[in-house]
Amino acid sequence: MPASISKTTVSRVQTRSQTRAEAQPTFDPKNSLRKRDVKTAVKPATRSKEAHTTVRTTKNVRTRASRASKGVARLAVAQKLTPQAKPNDAREETPASTPEISSCSSPGNNPVSGDDETPYEEAYLAEQRRAAISDLHDIVTVDGSCLKDFYKAAASDRRIKNFLTASALYDYGTNTWTGISREVRDEKTLRASLVKVIKTIVAGLGNMKGSREVVDTHHTAFPHCEEASQTSKPSISIKATGPSFSEPWVPQGAKRVPNATGFSNVATVFEVKRDVDATEAAVDQLAVYNRQIFFHQLNRLFCRSLLLTETQVRLLHCDRSGAYKTTAVNIHDNPCTFVRLVLGLSSPHETVLGLDSTVQWTVKDGMKVAGTITTVNDSGKRIKYQLRMDEPHAVRRTVRSRGTVCWNAMDKNGKRILLKDAWRLDDQVPEYTFLERAKGVAGVAQMFAYEDNRVQTKTLRPECFDFEASDFHNRTMSRVTMACYGSSLDRFTSQRQAIAALRDAIQGAHTSHIAGVMHRDVSMDNILLGDNDAAIGERGVLIDLDMAMVVDGPTAGMLTEYRVVCELLSIISEYIRIGLHQPLHCPRDYLDDLESFFYVLCHLLHGFEGVNLPDPLAFQGLAILAQWEQDRLPATYSKANYLDEAERGPRPIPTFWSSACIGLRDRFRKFILPIGDAKTDIRNARDSKVQSKLLQGLVQWA
Repeated sequence: MPASISKTTVSRVQTRSQTRAEAQPTFDPKNSLRKRDVKTAVKPATRSKEAHTTVRTTKNVRTRASRASKGVARLAVAQKLTPQAKPNDAREETPASTPEISSCSSPGNNPVSGDDETPYEEAYLAEQRRAAISDLHDIVTVDGSCLKDFYKAAASDRRIKNFLTASALYDYGTNTWTGISREVRDEKTLRASLVKVIKTIVAGLGNMKGSREVVDTHHTAFPHCEEASQTSKPSISIKATGPSFSEPWVPQGAKRVPNATGFSNVATVFEVKRDVDATEAAVDQLAVYNRQIFFHQLNRLFCRSLLLTETQVRLLHCDRSGAYKTTAVNIHDNPCTFVRLVLGLSSPHETVLGLDSTVQWTVKDGMKVAGTITTVNDSGKRIKYQLRMDEPHAVRRTVRSRGTVCWNAMDKNGKRILLKDAWRLDDQVPEYTFLERAKGVAGVAQMFAYEDNRVQTKTLRPECFDFEASDFHNRTMSRVTMACYGSSLDRFTSQRQAIAALRDAIQGAHTSHIAGVMHRDVSMDNILLGDNDAAIGERGVLIDLDMAMVVDGPTAGMLTEYRVVCELLSIISEYIRIGLHQPLHCPRDYLDDLESFFYVLCHLLHGFEGVNLPDPLAFQGLAILAQWEQDRLPATYSKANYLDEAERGPRPIPTFWSSACIGLRDRFRKFILPIGDAKTDIRNARDSKVQSKLLQGLVQWA
């Protein structure tokens, strides 16, 4: 079965905070949080042509964070899948996924072999690059001279020179690789030459003990994680075995190919082009490969790959802050640099490759059969847990993001627990801060321990990188050990269960607010079902406090610097000046979270025709939920009309829902409406002191 699943609710109404959580802030983080004693890149930085941008330097350019992931990786235990279940049977979260291409144009659906095969069409590759860059944002270019400092521990210059001389791979008289002609006429010959040279380097200096193999994969279609019919064909791959690698997953009915190579069992990949074809698009294709390696290898911290020509090498690096690529370095003039790049990217040490060695698996016959994850307990001592192999791990299908991975595990007593890995921005308060305050609060996820500052992305960049660039934001990885709960709210098994879960989640939000925590990201995705025998108060659990804030009173902290606004909130969460599309800054309080719960209820009533029966038309045409997924301004007006009972949509609520549920919606609406009207009036007041006074009165009234 697949090792992971990325989940999102069938009903797709999203909150602005879910989008905002994945997008970088549009302001520069505090200077005090920036690394100062570093050099800045002097080479011009570029984005690919597919991104429709021009050449620029890495400084003084502000890029807008593009709309990112819909949905948030849940802390839910995913529904059990049978060992033969197809990955596509799961609901995938693919906001920046590889675009769908018709089967007639998709090379992955027409497998061929040999060097005379029809290559991928450029339009097909261009769409893949656009998807990758949409995820990674601006791929800046840094000076390739930094590569001379990469992987210094792999081998000394003297050792490399002695090896190259003894093996006759390199001619120090003419300063050329003897097996790589500068006058190569075709890519096939060049690829064969590079495979031979790289194999010799790995065998002679790598000390791999059979764990790494250089494979020509230009004719091998690597299926993508989002859709198996979408594929890539890296020119050369470093096939790997070890505790983090497994052979490509084979769906039910498909024949397993012995010793197959795919994104799940490569240490890195190389793209081969002649100098004349080594365009920016060619190096950007590496971003497609790196991104898929991230998705197939869940314990990846960073990923690197190379573009090789008859004279040059370029490197592309991806991590949770995005990506960078280097300018070209001449491999004939810098043989030691080239050798160290090969050795480093094929290293037998998984930490050197960019893998998190605290997550390891036992691999049998090419498949992962058991695993462990190591962290700290509440006393700060190292502790190892067994991974649950019968349940997929919830992951976020984006690279430049929080990179959430939720590992399902068991403690020594066999009790289910969950370990959540996530990468936060410097300006964000760690989630464990809020979970600590919410300890003992029924209806809110409970934390057992946390491990902070595991990795920072700024430590993964070379010294020449411009850390002041507007599009770079350092992220810090943390791991939180938590209680494990049931499925998400959309997996309800009865009306009673759904409404009870919603009620207890509302109670949890209220109690946590009293404890000093305001959630600010209430949505269908962030409410889990309690256990079947859960007591009142624990039938629904509010999770994902990444976007929460500390409050000390009814209105304290409402003017927050790191502002996150839910897209489902209409007139309460944000006001709009007539004639303008730019929202004004607005305070936020627990009443905003309360309206979010109202929209979750509407999400249930309008989005489902029954148990496990999402309404197929709920997000089409003029349906209410479809209107709420429009751009911010029309969605806001639609929700305002809904609250005012002037609009109920062209389709009635499915008959599955009882009159009691519909009555609850109406009573909830009548409670929310006057609060929204009052807030609109308050926000129209020009005097901030008047606003504050009126808002205090509203909160006390509500």
